[in-house]
Parts: sequence; structure tokens; C-alpha cells
Amino acid sequence: MLIASILPWFNDPGGTKLTAWQLPVDLGWQLRFGFLNYGLLCTCCTLTIFTISWQAWQIFHAQQSADPTQLLATAHIDMKQRYRQAYLLCLLPSALFLFQFLVADMGMMAEVARNQIQLELARSHFGYATMPEFMPILPFTLHPLHLSDRIAILFDQIGLGFFMPLFSLLALWLTRAFWSHSTQQTGWVQPPLSRQHHLLTYGLALLGILILGRPSLALLSHYQAVHALDAGNYSKALQWLDQARLLNPTLDALPDYHSERGQAQYFLHPQHPGIESETYLGAYYLTQNDIYTSYQTLQNAWHAYPHTPWLRDELSIALAQLAEMNKPLNGPSQARLVNDEPALPWLDELINIDSSNVYAQFTTGRILCELHAYGSCEAHMRVVLNLQQSPELRSAAYTYIAISRFGLGDTINAREYLYKAQDFDPSYRNNTARQYMSGMR
Repeated sequence: MLIASILPWFNDPGGTKLTAWQLPVDLGWQLRFGFLNYGLLCTCCTLTIFTISWQAWQIFHAQQSADPTQLLATAHIDMKQRYRQAYLLCLLPSALFLFQFLVADMGMMAEVARNQIQLELARSHFGYATMPEFMPILPFTLHPLHLSDRIAILFDQIGLGFFMPLFSLLALWLTRAFWSHSTQQTGWVQPPLSRQHHLLTYGLALLGILILGRPSLALLSHYQAVHALDAGNYSKALQWLDQARLLNPTLDALPDYHSERGQAQYFLHPQHPGIESETYLGAYYLTQNDIYTSYQTLQNAWHAYPHTPWLRDELSIALAQLAEMNKPLNGPSQARLVNDEPALPWLDELINIDSSNVYAQFTTGRILCELHAYGSCEAHMRVVLNLQQSPELRSAAYTYIAISRFGLGDTINAREYLYKAQDFDPSYRNNTARQYMSGMR
């Protein structure tokens, strides 16, 4: 349990490995404090379990010594109840982590999904195969409001620290036979629980229901809203969606949530369009593969209404699909020019909307490298290095900086960048860098 507090629990798609001390506990109440994190939770659980183990050792020592004084001093300890508490403490950090990332903290999931989509799109233009994922993700069909997509993101990025409390639970369970025998106390009957103990138990149970029940009820309200939308009951759907946001305000960070609200508003008030109804129309056109109309609709909303992160995410998806329509950077190098150049205006507009979009910066740099605009390519790749800590993306960026240096005649620095590209590629996936280093290209 103590080791779990120092290991990475979550590998952000942006490349940052978050340890338990860097992950704040947020169960949907927006009371996020830096000091209240999973590292502190694991440490508190560790100290409590150590206390329980110490009590078990005292009982064991008293039984081995057969000293009546020691036996009497430990006779009041109910180790079965103590070990049930230890089981729950081993399960608590991982269970809360799953609850937070799958049910409560939609704001975090929106940010992670944004980074995941950009990384997946950039991977498709590395020029070589990347490490396969545990659960494959299609960037244009990724929706963090869907539970299955949240599960896919989480299990692709989960770290070893998440499993350590579960290993502790397994170790405790494997020793149950030994401890149940060695800590058995003869001639002692557990006294009935007092009224105060019952009240404390019920109070803690009620507190747990209040803390964990709010985001759970928010998701239940959302499912009711989806059912009402499918049935065409748009007034009821809006009520359920408002109720869901009241219970869990982090839903406001998800584009799909606003698209659902926009669907209800569009059919209730077709003569009075708003930002959410425009977003719904843009998302609907995307499902019909009418990408350009979707882009125009979302672009109008972007200019007519205040810029919001969720609208930027939706518009970025439309621009990325427009850029990918001609399949840039695919096929023989002699035929790429026809496919590469039409993508550049869309990528430039995507950068104007969101300069931190790693996919747009990297793909633009790669296309400029193909067009022999080496200075501009290097500039975009350096932006990628400033934005991303992902080792595989940094390896690719250093590779194309090196290629640009070769194109500019700077062979010495080009080889230094190839060395850096190989340093960030311990799995030997970056064949491009190794081929340039060996002189095969």
C-alpha cells in the first residue's frame, strides 16, 4: 500500500505519468484540494492496516507466551472485524479511483479524451507502426460521455500504482487461514454492539451514500434524458439533463452533453437557434458524413457565441476530419503532393482555433517536410516538443527535426537529433530514425 502511493496511477495521453500524490480526490462535489489526494489516502490506509497487523501480532504473542495477563489485555480485540476493515481499506483507493474517473470527474475525462484524440490522430502520421493499445480507440468515434469509451481510455492509460492496493488485498486474503487460527481467542464472546456504535455505523453509511450518490444519480438522470430523447419527449429530456448537470456540474465540460441539450432545444424551438442547437446540428451532420456542412455550422456558432472549450473540441473534430479527407501523407511519396496540399488550409485553421492542438502542429510539420519547407517543419516540431511529454511523440518530432536538418545541410546537428529520437524509443518502433542513422535513406 505504501509503494502504491509513489507509483504512477495514470499515464496521461499528453505523456505525464501521474503518481498517487498528483491525483486529487474529486467525487463529484467540486471540492478539490491538492493535499487531499490518493497518495495521502494510501498512506492513511497503510497506517491503519499496520495498526491492525500490530494488534494481530500482540494476540499471537500472547497466545504463544500463555501469559494470563497478556491474554486478558488482548481479549477485547475482535480480529475478525479488524481484518474485515483491512480488506475494505485495501480496496478503498482503487475503488474510489475507478468511481472518480468512470462516474464522477467528467471534466478530467473531457481533458483526457481531448489529448487521446490528438495523440491517436498524430500517431497515424508517424510514418511507422506504434505500440498497440490494450483497447484500440478510434479518434473520430470517441465520446467520453459513453461509459464504454471511458473504460477504454482508462484501461489504456492506467498505471501500476492502481493495482498495488489490489495486490495488498490478495496478500491479505491469502494469509486469512494462518491469522484466523493464530489469533483465535478461546473463551471470549463478543459483547453486543452499543447504540452509539450502531448510530456511528448508520451515520457513516449515510455519509457514504450522500458523497457517492450524487454523481451516480447524475448519470442515472442522463440515461433517463437519453431515453426521453429517443422517445421524442424533448421537454422531459431537458428537465432530466438540467437535473444531471445540477447533480454533477462537470458534465458541462462534455460536448456530447451540450449536443443532447441542443437536440431537445432544436425541436422545441426551431425558430430560435442557440449555441447548443447549432452544436447538435454540427454533430448530426458529422454522423451523416456531411463534414463540410458540419464545419460551416460549428464555425458559425464559434463566431456568433462565446468561445467555450467544448465547442472548440467539437469544431476541432470537424476540421481534423476535413484535413483527413484526402488521406494526407499516405501512399507513394511521388503521389503525396496531391493529397498533402489540400489538408494544409484546414490544419492552419485548426491551429488558429487551438494552437495547442498537437495533431495539427505535428501533421503540418510533416507535410511541410514532404514539401521541403524544412525551416517551417522544424518550427512546428519544436512546438510539439513544448506541448507534449509523450515519449513516442517526442521521438517522432526529433526524427523530423533531424530530417529537416539534413535537408538544410546541417549533418552534425541532424545526427544529434536522431540520437535523441532513439533515446525516446526504447521499444525500437521508430524505424525512420534508425534508417536515417544507418544511411539507408
